[in-house]
Amino acid sequence: TRVRQVPAPNPALAGSAVVQGAKRSVLKVRGTAPSCSRSIEGTGFVFATDRVLTNAHVVAGTTTVSLEVGGSRRPARVVVYDPQRDLAVLYAKDLGVPPLRFASRPATTGVDAIVVGYPLDGPFDPQSARVRDLRNITGPDIYESGTVTREIYTIRALVRSGNSGGPLLASDGSVLGVIFAAAADEPETGFALTAAEALPVVTAGVGRTEGVRTQRCA
Repeated sequence: TRVRQVPAPNPALAGSAVVQGAKRSVLKVRGTAPSCSRSIEGTGFVFATDRVLTNAHVVAGTTTVSLEVGGSRRPARVVVYDPQRDLAVLYAKDLGVPPLRFASRPATTGVDAIVVGYPLDGPFDPQSARVRDLRNITGPDIYESGTVTREIYTIRALVRSGNSGGPLLASDGSVLGVIFAAAADEPETGFALTAAEALPVVTAGVGRTEGVRTQRCA
């Protein structure tokens, strides 16, 4: 992985008021995929009324999906599934969770950020981050059946399994992007799809309530 060197993240960000304000809107996502005998978990966040954004690979192949909200599980359905961008939108009726807002402009190299989610199927665990770079990167889709070019942030942060689908927050609490991967050869490097990259999926998901197929497991 080629990375731009940036200073270490500001550790104070992980415990900031911004994180506490966003916590209610960041949910654990669980799915069951009988075709590959798997239970899948990750993170998602509310971006509009009753709508949650997560990664497609978090819900790939699932027949049932649920959200953990305030200590209880709520049923949800996948209404947009985009394995090329690796994004999905979930609909949960009467969710009652305030949405996060997307940042109005992209972040630049060196800017503070925060990774929030539920890594390793554990509790809510924010991690301070710093943006390394923003660029278009070409790579495989989630099924490795073709390549896709996406606008991506490379970040300096601890990103672990289970963070997938969680928001990359700016220091003002707005959403810069969606975490989707970590570098295998760089322990302090993760990747997030930018807000601009997510926009077509977000726009499509706002008005949909009918479920769609999630194809096969990734």
